[in-house]
Amino acid sequence: MELKDSIALVTGSSKGIGRECAVLLSKLGTKVVITYLSDKKGGEETLKECNKYSDCLLLKLDVKSDASISKGVKEIIKRYGKIDLLINNAGILYDKDFSDQSMREIEEQINVNLIGSIRVTKFVLPYLIKRNEAVIINVSSQAGKYGHDGFTGYSPSKFGLRGFTQALADELPNNVRTYVVNPDTTRTAMSKFRGVSSDNVASIIINVAMENIGKKSGEDIDILNR
Repeated sequence: MELKDSIALVTGSSKGIGRECAVLLSKLGTKVVITYLSDKKGGEETLKECNKYSDCLLLKLDVKSDASISKGVKEIIKRYGKIDLLINNAGILYDKDFSDQSMREIEEQINVNLIGSIRVTKFVLPYLIKRNEAVIINVSSQAGKYGHDGFTGYSPSKFGLRGFTQALADELPNNVRTYVVNPDTTRTAMSKFRGVSSDNVASIIINVAMENIGKKSGEDIDILNR
């Protein structure tokens, strides 16, 4: 996929992996739509950095809300006229034992990490299908392959995201590819800054979009902390 002058929507890009993806894409000439929910300052900082290299846009976007996504997509189309790349990165984690998690916390992780990605894809896909080539990348986790303590809400959401990606790949036309990326513990605020660096993860995600990894649509891309 040619990224120069393409339009990319990166959810959860006010910090962490999403921010690194946005900055790397902008350096390649991609016009990036940066989104945030509560961290407006972080979103503005990402936008400032990305605008050094390309014409980018900042949106407040709630992946749990149809109305918010619909409004955001309309703004993107009004400004740019198309969407070529979707990176579903927005996510949350409550790192607690099952007995200590409330149902609200469990449901919120599933609603953001899984249903939120599905919801954004639902609104964006009609525009991706119109492109000669388009890509959807869902950011899952190694916790979406191997469950462990403290992740009883998070792991199911990420396992589900892998299943969604695989099923969607079987339905999509040949001009739209989709992948699921499974990073190990990544050095972000969510992980208390332990693990593989977020810029390394972002670099691999961008290479996936450019079809430099040698994977078929629907396949997993593992990023291990080794």
